[in-house]
Amino acid sequence: MKKQIRNKCAVLLMLTVGIIAVSCDKKSDPNLQSANGLVLNYGNPEVDGCGWVIQVDTVVYSPVNLNTNFQQGNLKVIVDYQILNTYFSCGWRTPGYRQIKITSIKKQ
Repeated sequence: MKKQIRNKCAVLLMLTVGIIAVSCDKKSDPNLQSANGLVLNYGNPEVDGCGWVIQVDTVVYSPVNLNTNFQQGNLKVIVDYQILNTYFSCGWRTPGYRQIKITSIKKQ
């Protein structure tokens, strides 16, 4: 009898842990975003340009890790990214463009 109760408790515990693990949202971080974007070249930073940026709706971000394969002007992309707490200051912009870290990117 005690063995049956222990087995039932063990099964119940495993089910509970499994349900909790499956129900966790991988994108619970409010800084993680997914959107359609447009890659733009805002000019060479060495001469007061802002380099490669990604525009999402009306917001322009400065990616810290844009792969060279995606450094094409007016390239439409689907991008997953994390919003960072830093800004890329360039040209006359103060404080600059909010920086993002790309976690996934593909052409539309």
